Amino acid sequence: MPIERTMRYSNFKATLPSNKAQSDPLLCKLLFRPLSLPVGWLFYRMNFSGNGVTIGGILLAMVAFGLLLTGNYILSIIAAVLLMLVALGDCVDGNIARATDKTGPGGEWMDALCGYTVYAILPLALGLHLELAGTTTLFPGAWVLLGAVTAISNLFLRLVYQKFSNVMASSGNSSLQGKGTLFSRVSGELGLVGWMMPALLIAIIFGFEALYLIFYCLFYSAAAVAATVILGRRVLTGVS
Repeated sequence: MPIERTMRYSNFKATLPSNKAQSDPLLCKLLFRPLSLPVGWLFYRMNFSGNGVTIGGILLAMVAFGLLLTGNYILSIIAAVLLMLVALGDCVDGNIARATDKTGPGGEWMDALCGYTVYAILPLALGLHLELAGTTTLFPGAWVLLGAVTAISNLFLRLVYQKFSNVMASSGNSSLQGKGTLFSRVSGELGLVGWMMPALLIAIIFGFEALYLIFYCLFYSAAAVAATVILGRRVLTGVS
């Protein structure tokens, strides 16, 4: 039988660490984080778990990807709204986990899984969306290829960056850790709880999906190359 949750909203809000709120991307501070507190408290009172919200976010994302593939204008707008809810859920799940004292590596992994699902599939879905819509291109399949390059570059970048941070942290070499760098700040501003989802909604409404995909492809491709070179140099300098 579920345990009744009686924490007041003021106490629920107090579980959010000040350093967590300060490290949020700008749009997260202004939109997603403030909204996540009352929404999170409501889900908390309804006995949802943090992981349950995360799983719900993954399912919502999959539905959104399917709607994008239809190429229908209204359904694509609905898809973008659902992805906004996924971004909101990325804040809500942590709020609930802290309030229920269920934080830990398992929850962090689930949270990352949701984000990586979006980063891996959204560019491909958007590329197929543009392809099926008959958007002008240099050759057949170009938008799908662009979506694939965007997804691969994004995931490769995050893999290289996270592995670098983890290895340096485990070795005790804090001077070489990648946390708090310009890349991490910019990536956060353009990521799941940053401008990625609101910009997608605006792009679909005004028909700028192609420019949206091109921008993210250029950003993540350039960032992947730059991060590999910069972190590689830092490792070699540190080792020597």
